[in-house]
Amino acid sequence: MSDNINPTPRAVGSVGFLGLLQNRQWGRLFPVSLLRIPIFLVAALLAIFLSYKAVHNQLTETGILTEDRVSLAAFLDGNVYRPFAYRFLTPVLFGFVQNQLHLTAAGLPGPLKAKALDVCALATAKPAIACDTVVAYAAVAMGFCFLFLMGFYWFAHRLFGHPLIALTGMGFAYLCVNATLRLGLSHSYDFAVMFMGVAMLLCMEYRRNLLLTAVLAVGFLTKETLILYAGAALFVNIGRIPLARNLLYFVVQIVLFVIIHGAVRAHFSGNPGEGHEYYLPGQIFFFTEHILLPILLPMLFATLLVFYDFHNKPETIRRASVMIAPWLVLYMIGGVPRELRVMLEIFPLVLMLMYDSCVRMVLGSRQISRG
Repeated sequence: MSDNINPTPRAVGSVGFLGLLQNRQWGRLFPVSLLRIPIFLVAALLAIFLSYKAVHNQLTETGILTEDRVSLAAFLDGNVYRPFAYRFLTPVLFGFVQNQLHLTAAGLPGPLKAKALDVCALATAKPAIACDTVVAYAAVAMGFCFLFLMGFYWFAHRLFGHPLIALTGMGFAYLCVNATLRLGLSHSYDFAVMFMGVAMLLCMEYRRNLLLTAVLAVGFLTKETLILYAGAALFVNIGRIPLARNLLYFVVQIVLFVIIHGAVRAHFSGNPGEGHEYYLPGQIFFFTEHILLPILLPMLFATLLVFYDFHNKPETIRRASVMIAPWLVLYMIGGVPRELRVMLEIFPLVLMLMYDSCVRMVLGSRQISRG
């Protein structure tokens, strides 16, 4: 396939699992036109439930309510430690939900109110976190998680051309995100970062460069490392749009980053903490001393899934994978050893690369659908 042709949905190809999922047979057994709307509705309902579960697990299984440096109350009053202070879009939103929309624990239905009070009892971080703040945060986090899961569903449907495969992909994304959360470390902006990532990948797939630039501008208020997507878009757009326009978009995005992130850093310059975190010596020690078989084998398996049959992967995610290399550099310098959640910026990309491999391993080879 030429990289210069218009992007088209991809469908499962000709050597399917037990011969049942070949293109013609798949269409007869499960007509896409009949399944698309009901499965989309099922996906939306499932995404609501999975978002609730993911946020509940984040609140109960991680340190988000117990770590003083990133107390939700400190986010609201603007005194949270740097560099976490720079990621203030989510706090602005849950502050709005709490203070303007007046969503409170007391206003929740009976079962949800009891569940909220149980969760609020876990909040021991200083400054103290009001239960209404926890509820407002949970609402915003669920919204971002829902948008991430539905975005992943939409992207998978775009690439593979069938809603059942997209629905399974959404479940795959949830399982991977939830497994990451259950490692015990998470922050208030995590779900927003994943949504921004999948939204920008969709913009690249549909060639909406102005929209991508707007999402990036908001993303810089979510987490500064989302700047990686500017480089990914530059590479994805090679051959798709004229070089001068491609470079113009990239320069505008870099200028926006300098202006927005520079203003944010200046605003929070008086906060406690450091402007960035430095963990390179610890990372070197970890990778040279503590990579044992229980860690090495899952790493190798995940790497295999990401890069399996790489040259045949969909164009957008294949090209966007260029940002994995600079992300790895940033991770080695500023990531805590074993902290898997630091890859959430690129998680939507990595998950789609892995899911693409799983689909073809199970269902067989793929062809481009031009329908």
